[in-house]
Amino acid sequence: MIGKIYKELFIICLVFFLGWGAFTYIKLIPNVPDMAISVDTENKVADILVDNILSSSELITSDTINRAVFVIKERLLSKVELSNYDYRFFVLKNDQVNAFAALGGNIFIYSGLLEFADNAEEVSSVIAHEIGHVEKRHVVNKLVKEMGVAILFSIVSGTDPAIVTEIAKNVVSTVFERSQETEADIYSLNLLEKASINPYYMATFFRKIKTEYGGYDEELEFLMSHPNLNKRIKDALLRPIDSTFTPVEIGINWASVKSELATLE
Repeated sequence: MIGKIYKELFIICLVFFLGWGAFTYIKLIPNVPDMAISVDTENKVADILVDNILSSSELITSDTINRAVFVIKERLLSKVELSNYDYRFFVLKNDQVNAFAALGGNIFIYSGLLEFADNAEEVSSVIAHEIGHVEKRHVVNKLVKEMGVAILFSIVSGTDPAIVTEIAKNVVSTVFERSQETEADIYSLNLLEKASINPYYMATFFRKIKTEYGGYDEELEFLMSHPNLNKRIKDALLRPIDSTFTPVEIGINWASVKSELATLE
C-alpha cells in the first residue's frame, strides 16, 4: 500500500516537473502569427485599430511636414523587397521622441521625433527600425502572444468598441522583447545602406538621445526595452559597409520642417 502511494506520488512529481520544464524552456508561441493570422486578416484588424488610434490623436496635415515624411518613406520602401504590406505613414502631434509600428504596415511618427532629429537621415534610421518590426511581424506576434488569436479575430467580426480601444492602447505602448529590438536594429542598418543612407546616422541619433536625456527619460519610455544605447551606437559605428557604398543625401530642407513644426505648437 505504502509502495503504491510512493509510486503515485513519484508519477505526480514527475508530471509536474516535466510540465514545468516545458513551460520554462520551450517557447509555446515562438512566432505563431505567420501561421495563426494571415496578412489579409492582419490588414483588416489594422484598419479598425488605425481608425481608433486616429480618433484619439491629432493628425498633422501640414503639406511641408507630410511631404518630407513621404520622401523618407519612398526612399526606404524602394529598397524593401517583396513586402506583404502597403505601408501608410501618419504624423501625430505629440511631444514624445517616438515612432511606432502598428499592424498592417501602418507607422505612426510623433512630431516630437521630427523636432528632436537634426536631419531627415536620423529620422530615416528610426523609421527603418519600425519597418523592421513590421517586416519581421513583431507587432502581430506580440499581440497574439499577449491577447490570443480569438480576440484579434473578434475585431474583424465586430466586437465591443472598448476592447478595440484597449488593443489600440496596447499597440501604441507596445514594448518588444530585446531580441526583437536587436533584430529590428539589424534590419534597419541593412535597409539604410541599401537606400544609400549612411548607417552612421543611427549612431548620431542615439548619441543625441544620450546627451539630451542621459540615456533614458520618462518621455523615452519606449526605449527601456531596447538594447543598451552605448551598444546600439557602437553597432552602428562599427558595422561593416560595402566598399562600393556611396551615401546620397535625402535632400530635405530640415530647417523648414522644424520651422513648420514650430507653427503648430
